[in-house]
Parts: sequence; C-alpha cells; structure tokens
Amino acid sequence: MRPPDPQGSDHRLDVFVRQRSAQLGLSLTELCRRAGISRQTLYELERLPHKLPSLTTVVALAQVLDVHPMRLLQFVFELVPMKDTHRRARAGDRSAFVADITCPDGTAVGPGQRFEKIWSLQNVGTVPWHGRALQCRDDEVAIYDTVGGRVLVSPGLRPDQRTVPLPDVAPGETVQVAVWFTAPGQPCSAISYWKLVDSDGQLCFPASAGLWVQVRVVALAASAFANPGPAVKSA
Repeated sequence: MRPPDPQGSDHRLDVFVRQRSAQLGLSLTELCRRAGISRQTLYELERLPHKLPSLTTVVALAQVLDVHPMRLLQFVFELVPMKDTHRRARAGDRSAFVADITCPDGTAVGPGQRFEKIWSLQNVGTVPWHGRALQCRDDEVAIYDTVGGRVLVSPGLRPDQRTVPLPDVAPGETVQVAVWFTAPGQPCSAISYWKLVDSDGQLCFPASAGLWVQVRVVALAASAFANPGPAVKSA
C-alpha cells in the first residue's frame, strides 16, 4: 500500500495516527505496545502544538505505522512542502507509472543490504522523451539539540547514483529504470523519492507525485538475505 498523504488528514497528527492504525488493523493499545509508548503519550498528540512529542516518539510511531518520519514531523512542525518553481509540463507531454518490477512497497531487506529497484514507466503523451533522467529528490533531514548535537530523523536509503539517464522514449513506448540502493544499517522503514528531469535538470512534471521506493529494514538472520539470486535487468 502506498503511504497516505498527511495533507488529507485534517492537518492533525492524532487524526492521521488513528486513521493509519485503522488501515493497518491495529488497535491503539497494540500501536502503543509496538511503539513502546504509553496511552497517555498517544493522547498527548491531541495537544499539538502546545505540547510537542519527543523525536523518539515520532520515529517509533513512524516505524510501527510504516511511514517515513517526515510524514509525522510535517504535523509536528507544521511543515509545508515547497512548491516547485520549475517549468510547466509541455502540452502533450505525459508519463504514467506502469509497475514496480522489483521491490514493491514494504519489501523486507536486511541492514546494510544492497538491492536493485526497477520501475516501469510509459510515455503516454505525444512528446518524445530525449535527454531525460530520473533524479533523486531526497533531502537529508536532521534536528540539532540544545547543545549542538546532530540527530538524523531518518538514516535514509543510499542510491549508488542520484541521477539515472533514460534512453530516448517515443510516445507509447515503455521504459524500465533501475537504481541500486544500500539500506540503512539498523531496522527502520525507509523511503526514497524520484522525479523525471529534462536535459537542463528541470522537473518535467512538477505537479506529479513522482516515484518512490519504500522498504522495511528488518534484523533477520544474515542467511535470509544471502545470495538472493540474479537481479532483474532493465530492458
């Protein structure tokens, strides 16, 4: 399942947490148990912005709810995503997501494991694609404590390259785009966002949601992830 958009949950963290818990079939008691928090801590989410939850609480809830911590921090700090100031898409220029060829959302990987994500896209417009690339749009998010200590909100996925060139794609054609990632070294839920750019590095479709890969890093026996077999190759 794709992670839900916080902007559709009345801009309230407690509402989002309850709705997401219901989607996952979790009672609030079970949610608290898995996150290692008390019911009182959960109820205090209703007091935003007068009382802020700790970063530890936010990260723990994000892991249980299987969403990126930034999804919850948008509520905590009232973050508003910056609007793209890039050019508008050309008339007749359209793209469509076809399928996750490898690693569908929620795929389990081991700590520090390298894996290949492949998306399938289609040019469903009338404009040929030339000189385009898929570009990582992740930002490293950190919070500094009162003594200047730096704490990463999420360790994030590390792509081998942040820009992956596409071959020329004519209208109606489908293309597969592959990116190798290295998972964080500790259990968490990790996500990486990508969008198409043109030869000048401008966003081709500023208003689109883009693509993403979302995995669960789980601490299973190393043998479970050894020799996963040959990776699927791009067309």
